[in-house]
Amino acid sequence: MKNLSFVSLALFLSHLMPVLAVKDYTCGGVVIPAKKIRKEIKKKYYSLPIQYDHQYSATGERDRVSFDFVPPAKAGSSKLSVDIGYDMRLEITSMTVTRDSQVIDCY
Repeated sequence: MKNLSFVSLALFLSHLMPVLAVKDYTCGGVVIPAKKIRKEIKKKYYSLPIQYDHQYSATGERDRVSFDFVPPAKAGSSKLSVDIGYDMRLEITSMTVTRDSQVIDCY
């Protein structure tokens, strides 16, 4: 019985991990909050049609979402264009951020 409880707990926690995996990204001195990233990914993900004849890889890129992020006035920089690729588990697979047509490194 204990083994079954442990397996159930492990499955439940592994299901939640993608939600917890998104973090704040700092791009060119501007912090893009994890909450904003999650919101944009979920909005795009839930608007996609279900393709019944297509099998998706769990780790392969499912789709991309693009949005503009305007930093707070105190940051004093222009808007950032964010392009994020994500997989079926809503984990980020790639991220490209540009400001004034120049790619910015994020960490």
